[in-house]
Amino acid sequence: MSVGMRKMWLSAACAAGMLLLSGCSDTLSLPDPTSLIRPPRLPADKEALKSVIDRQLPVGATEVRTRDSEDTSAIHYSDLDGDGVREAIVFYKPADSTENLHLMILQEQEGTWVKMLDFEGEGQVLDKLEFVDISGDGYVDILAGFGVDGEDAANGAGNLLMVYSYTGQALEILGNKLAYADFALVDLNGAGREELAIINLKPNIGTDIRVYQYQDKNFQEIASLDLPNKTVTGYYHVTSGKISADQNGLVLDIMIGSSTYTQIITMKNGVLESVIDETTAFKDGMLKSEDVNGDGIIEIGTLKTPDGWSYFQNSEDIPMLTVYSQWDGKKGLTPIQEQYRDAGGRFVLPPFPEELLGKVTLNTVSIVDKYLQFVRIDNREWIEEVRFFTPAQWQNEPESKGWIKLYSASSQVIAYRVNPEGDLAASKTGIPTN
Repeated sequence: MSVGMRKMWLSAACAAGMLLLSGCSDTLSLPDPTSLIRPPRLPADKEALKSVIDRQLPVGATEVRTRDSEDTSAIHYSDLDGDGVREAIVFYKPADSTENLHLMILQEQEGTWVKMLDFEGEGQVLDKLEFVDISGDGYVDILAGFGVDGEDAANGAGNLLMVYSYTGQALEILGNKLAYADFALVDLNGAGREELAIINLKPNIGTDIRVYQYQDKNFQEIASLDLPNKTVTGYYHVTSGKISADQNGLVLDIMIGSSTYTQIITMKNGVLESVIDETTAFKDGMLKSEDVNGDGIIEIGTLKTPDGWSYFQNSEDIPMLTVYSQWDGKKGLTPIQEQYRDAGGRFVLPPFPEELLGKVTLNTVSIVDKYLQFVRIDNREWIEEVRFFTPAQWQNEPESKGWIKLYSASSQVIAYRVNPEGDLAASKTGIPTN
């Protein structure tokens, strides 16, 4: 499975979780995949811009998006030159497949859009795109990561980061070109200005991290760190931000064959260091590190074997729980949220209440892809259950019985319900169940 597909899986899982929290039964079904590729209707101003872009594109050229599945737009807006008027930034692929991508900038003028310039990029794939003042001059810069297709895309080999500054008349390339597997922006030294962290894979050696600041018209390295691990094959997610209430960090979700682990990188007295080891956040699955509870701090996801399942020999027979934890400020992680996420990405159940953290398991009568029953560890009282129906079976299980549809396909319906007398009952949580 490619990195792009894995990201799509993660995004679909998150979307399912948000739908579930809405509490509306039929609307909980995930959309048919074909509905996601129908062109949406655009507001009038966007339609006007799209019409201008279409006229300005060379014959046979097509707009391109980044391959990051979370960035769904081909048109980005930003006031690049600080004049109070926004620009539209579009990357496009020329008709000749051997040419590099081009960058087009348009500006809104007197109710219409005018093309300001067209600039050739440095590759044929748009890997990643950021808009931030990395130069420190008070103006927004364009950080464009150009990549490659094929096997090298998984480990980032061949990616090249270009930083552009738009003056209103021309596009200036800032500093030197930087090769990367991934990159992130983060204020590691607490100086109030974001640095550029470049992550690279050294095959059969490990991970190389270098942190840069833009000064004297170039990117100057201010810190570096090598993380030795000969088995690393790539990075499926890199993020940055608060890793505790008063500490920023860089968080790497790393692939090692079919397994993964997460490392957290901080800076202390100008020196980079890894604050957790590889075993602390090791998992047999891909969980993206992110702020899952909205407190502004990045959580690390791990998989947990439910209590009572340790004697099962085949891991594929074990319905794993997902635990999200925060860095404890030392060398470990503190769990703060626990939930069940379907390994196939079809649905996500809401997190268990805080008072049930670490107190829920699955009844061992549960069977993956057939039936799941969640129970309290202490008294074995069932809390909620998930059942996998055929369409015919679903017709005989009306939602009046408390079932909430999570997912449906031509051959399957997945639904769940809570124990009306249990810990997740509406009378106790205040959350409607249908």
